[in-house]
Amino acid sequence: MITSFIPKVFAAADIELPIGDTVTKNNFFGYTCIGHLVSNLVSAAFIISGIAFFVILVMGGVQWLVSGGDKGKVESAQKSISAALIGLAIVASSYAVYILVLEFFGINLDALCTANPLGN
Repeated sequence: MITSFIPKVFAAADIELPIGDTVTKNNFFGYTCIGHLVSNLVSAAFIISGIAFFVILVMGGVQWLVSGGDKGKVESAQKSISAALIGLAIVASSYAVYILVLEFFGINLDALCTANPLGN
């Protein structure tokens, strides 16, 4: 019964699919090279994490200001600020590792899809 809903597919041995051509013709969300896409995604992730750090830090500061001396609220605000600073340290260290890996292996993301990706 279920097999009647699924169309049959027959393999054709004499058809060649130009896989390399379709990948490099603006198919990565408008990017011609996967290196540019990865570079922009990493940059966007760092920007978003920086904005999140700023928002959480400001919210912790506002919580501290409006706590009215209540120890529970002050501790909650301090934990929020501490979490934001720890998150910033993690993001900064991950960016440093990202740059070190690129430099150590000699990867140039802008030249990755050119005729000479290693830059020699």
